Amino acid sequence: MESLSFYENQFIKADALISEGNSADAKELLEEILAQYPDFGKAHNHLGWIYYNKLSDYDKGIYHYKLAMKFDTKYPAPYLNYTYLLIDIGRYAEAKEHIRFTLANLENADNSSYNSELGRMAEYENQYIDSYNYYKEATKNALNPNFIDNMNANMKRVKDKMSIFEKLKLKLK
Repeated sequence: MESLSFYENQFIKADALISEGNSADAKELLEEILAQYPDFGKAHNHLGWIYYNKLSDYDKGIYHYKLAMKFDTKYPAPYLNYTYLLIDIGRYAEAKEHIRFTLANLENADNSSYNSELGRMAEYENQYIDSYNYYKEATKNALNPNFIDNMNANMKRVKDKMSIFEKLKLKLK
């Protein structure tokens, strides 16, 4: 049996394959890793990402994200990826609960990204003032200029959707 270090290197190769757009070979490599180390959380995350983003198999994506969070509790990627998946399939109540849990328990959670996702859900639910405030909160600790520009565009879009009364409420706040 190969050592864990060998499989960590295989994981890095799988990650590079995904970056290069070669999800099929990455999937094979990740499955090989998990056959030897079924508790390799990062491999579960990446496999979950492939099932969700490339194969639209949401159930398998959820399955692997949950295993990733179980086996590598401090690895932030599956928490955020799971959030994206839940929102994309319209499971907002679960997504909101997951975000609350993550922000309370994950030391290195990216508050900006989670606030952005809360804003996206609020916008989908036509809660424009809440959405605007989440997007605004998302910019507070953000450092990436593209992300900040995106949040500003989101705030403008949401403001354009607001009724005159909502705009007044926002101003008076």
